[in-house]
Amino acid sequence: MDEKKIQHSEGEKSMSQQGRRWWGSMFTEGESESGESKSLKDVVKSMNIDGQWFFRQIPLLLLILGGILLMVTNRYQAQQEIIEKEQLQTDVEDWRFRALTRSSELTTRTRQSQIEERLKQLGDSLLTPAKEPPFTINPND
Repeated sequence: MDEKKIQHSEGEKSMSQQGRRWWGSMFTEGESESGESKSLKDVVKSMNIDGQWFFRQIPLLLLILGGILLMVTNRYQAQQEIIEKEQLQTDVEDWRFRALTRSSELTTRTRQSQIEERLKQLGDSLLTPAKEPPFTINPND
């Protein structure tokens, strides 16, 4: 019984050493310890991956692909909304400046001095400025 246990533990040691050697060589470039270069095909063969494994992983791959597609479309839509928001902010600012300009032009044109000046230029108006200052009406009178 002890003999089997010793053999079994020695077998585990050699398997773990082989595993360490395999993982170590998997992540190094160039040639392996035996002098031959490993390709992706050799790595896949050593992992004992068969065609059924890939077929079982198709739903996961489709889920990952769907997530990536969803992220890309979401980012594109967000960028389009940001562009539209910036355009609308520029338009609002432009319209505010136009409104301010129109308001100042209207204020300038409707001043009493400007109206009197235009009436003098036309010359055909009977309106004249008042000679007496305006008076206030007292409600007590």
